[in-house]
Amino acid sequence: MITELPLPPTEVLFLQGSNGVVGLAKFGKKGSIFMGTPDLEEIAIFMEPEALIAVSAFDTGNRVEKGIKSMIHLLREMGAPLLVLPDDHPTSKRLPLVVSCGELVRLDCQIQPGTHPEQDILCACDELSGLKIKATSTGVEIQGNLKDWSRAKL
Repeated sequence: MITELPLPPTEVLFLQGSNGVVGLAKFGKKGSIFMGTPDLEEIAIFMEPEALIAVSAFDTGNRVEKGIKSMIHLLREMGAPLLVLPDDHPTSKRLPLVVSCGELVRLDCQIQPGTHPEQDILCACDELSGLKIKATSTGVEIQGNLKDWSRAKL
């Protein structure tokens, strides 16, 4: 099943699971996000206005949604870099949010949070695992069984 949803740059779309949520927002401008890797490299991710920032949280509720909005602000407006942890890093278990940026995001519950420099895959809760999210010029196209979603102003 494919669901198409509009997503203006002033809003965030929340994909809801019972024990996790993914927030989606447009980057909204041309720019770049820098990513530090475990190999001590810095990679520039060049972003177009319609590209997505996807933030996955492993909890739900108002506090989590505020955190997702804050992370989107840090990336879009403050230029905060993404950091990728080495495989099996103990801090991975304590990450409240993980991020993916680009034109396509695949949600997967079988990967270790924060350890994947590939920006087309993002750790998510079981219920959202398997969704494929593609940026469109006016919103997003979500492939898979999307059960619940909401939107809010950024």
